[in-house]
Amino acid sequence: MNKFEESVYTKEILKFHFPRYNELPNIELYMDQVISFTEDVLEVFKIYEKEKLITSSMVNNYVKQGLVSPPVKKKYTKHHIAYIIVVCSLKQILSISEICDLIKIQIDTYPIEEAYDYFAREMEKAFRIAFIEDDDVEESSNNTYEAKIVRLATKSLANKIYLQKYLLFKEDEEKH
Repeated sequence: MNKFEESVYTKEILKFHFPRYNELPNIELYMDQVISFTEDVLEVFKIYEKEKLITSSMVNNYVKQGLVSPPVKKKYTKHHIAYIIVVCSLKQILSISEICDLIKIQIDTYPIEEAYDYFAREMEKAFRIAFIEDDDVEESSNNTYEAKIVRLATKSLANKIYLQKYLLFKEDEEKH
């Protein structure tokens, strides 16, 4: 085992839990609450402490672009939050139009709860594969095209985060 595998960077990723749909807030949230919740969920994705993964301007743009439906009376539901979390995750590797296409494919095929939970499970698996090269991670039994593209997206994101965290680890190592 190398030093990086034992580092805080790897440990935080391996203990990361992507909330499932039923774990998202059951109450409607205002914009600042959505921002805070999403930042907390995706904290592990940050490379730099002051990095902002989501802002109210970003959410407003997602609504304007039709990626996220408009809030009702300035409140966001569980559906909104699921979309926002997925968009914030994928925007690190895909353009907004590509994310729109990917989400449309998933939602046309699966109910949002199922599509979101599948993404969450695959994200956790992709992190385990990237960070500990775990060949024993159970392969998905879902062999549809739609499932394959989610697996590809989550693996791409996990590999990107692995590389960024590793470079940060090396930078920290050189300082000490």
